[in-house]
Amino acid sequence: MSEPRRQLQHSNRQSPANVRKIALLVFAAAFLVYVLLLTKNYYWDGIFFAQVIEDAPRINATLIHPSHLLDLIFEYALFRFVRVLGFQPRALTILQISNCLFAAAAVALFFRICLDWFKSIYVSLVVTSLLAFSATWWRFATDADTYICAVLFLLMAFYFLRPDGKPRPLAVAVTHVVAMLLHQLSVFFLPVAVAGLLLQAKKEGSNSARIVIKYVLPATALTVGVYYLVFHAVAGTWSLSRFAAWLTYFSPENGFSFHTAGNIGYTLRSQIRVFFGGRAAFVREFGGPMLISLAGLTIIVVSVLIFTVLRRWQEMKVALAATPRVFPRFKSLTMLSALWIAPYVVFLFFFIPQNVFYRLFYLPAIVLVVGALLAAIESAPNHVRRYRAALFALAMFFANLTFSQYPYTEVRANPPLGLALSLNKVWPIGTVVYFASGNTDGSLVRYFNPGTVWVQVGSAEITRQLDQLPRAPRGAWLETTLVDQLEGTAEGRAWLAMHAMQRSDCELINSKYRIRFYQLKADSFGKTN
Repeated sequence: MSEPRRQLQHSNRQSPANVRKIALLVFAAAFLVYVLLLTKNYYWDGIFFAQVIEDAPRINATLIHPSHLLDLIFEYALFRFVRVLGFQPRALTILQISNCLFAAAAVALFFRICLDWFKSIYVSLVVTSLLAFSATWWRFATDADTYICAVLFLLMAFYFLRPDGKPRPLAVAVTHVVAMLLHQLSVFFLPVAVAGLLLQAKKEGSNSARIVIKYVLPATALTVGVYYLVFHAVAGTWSLSRFAAWLTYFSPENGFSFHTAGNIGYTLRSQIRVFFGGRAAFVREFGGPMLISLAGLTIIVVSVLIFTVLRRWQEMKVALAATPRVFPRFKSLTMLSALWIAPYVVFLFFFIPQNVFYRLFYLPAIVLVVGALLAAIESAPNHVRRYRAALFALAMFFANLTFSQYPYTEVRANPPLGLALSLNKVWPIGTVVYFASGNTDGSLVRYFNPGTVWVQVGSAEITRQLDQLPRAPRGAWLETTLVDQLEGTAEGRAWLAMHAMQRSDCELINSKYRIRFYQLKADSFGKTN
């Protein structure tokens, strides 16, 4: 008997207890890596969510958004629970650590899914590593956002579609509904759920139509029902037209693009960035023993991988040529993966194609296709395992650790965060900051200066409004958006020259950033409270 077949049979003999132990180790390893490398390269959504959670005195409309209906409510409940226990972490920290848990759970579940389909510990561990340490997954596993948790529930739904399982349409429906309530983009998993249940029903000899109906009806009723009830609670109306408009809302600065050439470029670039991210320039800019050592390890692993591939190139060509004879064993998996990938690729080709993180919703399907190819190669006649796939996964791990994840654990990799933290020394508790409009940089500075009070000033008659504002005993400042509006008129420029001071230590202006705060002179405007 050939070595691959002996390995395959050995994998098949793994006891459920051993599988659970390995899955638990996968979870523990992933969680440990994630929680030790919490990112400081925050995506703006996470900062905004954390601020909303901390500002909300109770569950209210501020925690509701149609794109991620129940995510903030869940995170708010978790935040309040931790506070009740006597701990006082910021909401951002709770969001990040909970994401680490969700991501590690998703990785462990993905390993179980791979083992069900591929029947190989080696293949399952390799492809699980590709998911766990791909650049965008790794980053958002350590950030504060809703995508990871939604994908976790999609993986739960897919787990119920495993090849040797009986049809469980209600379980698939419930887990898919939770994913959709966490994020609307989960809706595109629908073809996978239907096809997977049909395959299971065919294998069991069950009534296919009845199985699909048992999934579609509960999934539709629960999702639409919850959305409609929440809409009514927020808007105070049962209007179907307003409900449809609310349900399909998206931020006006984003939206659909129909520039074919540009969309192709964005799609290809963002697809690559899902797996590999960061900046090689960090090694030169930051230096230090740790980063230089990681860069050296990356070079060594990549060199070994290239050497191994080139040395056994002819052998690998033979194995690849034999793969088509084995690959049909994974026909069902590749079909389900294609149904998972295609709707997302088509939709995201037109809808904000530059957003890399939306591609997390179908990242597991891409990795499953890779796993099917690797499992087919492993099962090919006379194949000898050279651990090239494991080397590739290790190279990806070190590359993303070196050029992305490790540098972004440091404040200096996020200059706006550095400015926000430095303002802690300038702004005493009670400092008032006036701004004209909300923006991501302002939100970041506000969140990391929780003792400040932010007041929005209208766009009309700005100088008159400012002259009538009460004096701030602990000092008052103008934020970038308000300074820009004032500088747009001769009257505003004259007002700034008389009443405000520009400070170089309170601004970040270069080719990438333009953040500035002007300090108002204590005795030059306003009236005393």
